[in-house]
Amino acid sequence: MQKTILVTGGAGHIGSHIIEELVKDPNNKVISLDNYFTGRPENQIDGAEYRTGHTKDINDLVPETPDIVYHLGEYARVAPSFDDVSKVYDMNILGTFSVVEFCRQRQVKKFVYAASSTKFAANGNGRHQNPYSFSKAVNVDLINNYGIWYKLPYAICYFYNAFGPRENGTGPYATLIAKFEQSYLNGKAFPVVKPGTQKRNFTYVKDLARGMILVAQKGHGDGYALDNLNEYSITEIANAFGGPIEYVEGYPGRTESGNAPNKAREELGWQTTVDIIDYIKEFVASHPR
Repeated sequence: MQKTILVTGGAGHIGSHIIEELVKDPNNKVISLDNYFTGRPENQIDGAEYRTGHTKDINDLVPETPDIVYHLGEYARVAPSFDDVSKVYDMNILGTFSVVEFCRQRQVKKFVYAASSTKFAANGNGRHQNPYSFSKAVNVDLINNYGIWYKLPYAICYFYNAFGPRENGTGPYATLIAKFEQSYLNGKAFPVVKPGTQKRNFTYVKDLARGMILVAQKGHGDGYALDNLNEYSITEIANAFGGPIEYVEGYPGRTESGNAPNKAREELGWQTTVDIIDYIKEFVASHPR
């Protein structure tokens, strides 16, 4: 029996890999809804249908009733969110409310949300460190409450710093590993925000996609962290590329990566397959200076 599956943010880094997996099943009708704020046309996957628009307009743009909704279509950068607070509110608060209401009204069988690991930083107070983290934590509260108030069938995944194919390395919304790859290829110093000792958890994008699909199939409720168990400082990451490092002023991000729930591993048996240091070593080996 055919399933209709909606992926918001389907032209983004992670969303495109989820779609790439979903379209392998000929019984899946896969629809992407993306406003292309950070999504890119070159990320589109053959076999899926792509619609352009804001999640606030989901009722008009998606007349179908999906069986599953994967919601990744949000503003997803920490440091720029201080300057983009109105965009964060528009995409993450208003947009996500519209998606959740859409799922309630259409009686969608499963709503799967891509939450942020920043919630767990600073001894659980990471939600207050920047507008992006705050909006994502508020949405987790909203979805959990919809589960209580309206019996919305849902599962919440927590994403960490994704790396891998289709990562964006240019512009103000570029991600760290892709930016460092560009610095390496261009023979430039690696800009590391002081102090450089701040640690991050980096998860391979295909592992994230596989994990989110597994959570959609078998997960229920909150608490599915999709994290690599190894953490590295930003300085360690730059050194893995071979340096040199230029320490710069700026917002260093959360003060710690935090302890996250491990239901994905314990309940579902999900594991990562690629470590960021091994990925960088392979990149450097295949692109000798």
